[in-house]
Amino acid sequence: MPAVDWVPADSSNYTSANRGASDINWIIIHTVQGSASSAVNWFQDPDADVSAHFTTAEDGYLYQSLSEINIGWHAGNWSYNEASVGIEHGGYVSGTYEDAQYRKSADLVAYLCEQYDIPKQRATWVPTDAADNTTGGIIGHDQVPGSSHTDPGDNWDWDYFIDLVNSY
Repeated sequence: MPAVDWVPADSSNYTSANRGASDINWIIIHTVQGSASSAVNWFQDPDADVSAHFTTAEDGYLYQSLSEINIGWHAGNWSYNEASVGIEHGGYVSGTYEDAQYRKSADLVAYLCEQYDIPKQRATWVPTDAADNTTGGIIGHDQVPGSSHTDPGDNWDWDYFIDLVNSY
């Protein structure tokens, strides 16, 4: 696992669980629409009603706000929250992403794929209910059924990112 700074989310912003490897099939890539530190701070606000497991800053600094055994509130679709690990990326959908950020995130995703037996590839098809596909994969928040989000956005270089994931 890459080096990470533990900054826990408030317990009112996630569901305590005891998920095992077979319960986690998806990795969901997000963009904060702000700084990584602002997202981590937001997860600590007891009124936020949102959290992600990890947040990667533009310079590659990595925060962890939840253990993967717990259910983050990040996907906007409960079945995907239950079956995924969420990774926020500091920045904006309309912006560009730094190489250090891609590399740290890819290192983390490679580790998570190995831990949870998730294919190291972008899933192009996703079921309405996350439990309907046990192979899972790596997806953007914009791919989650029912999501109105556009992140990580058109500037996220999926080919480069997946190549990095497979190089770790």
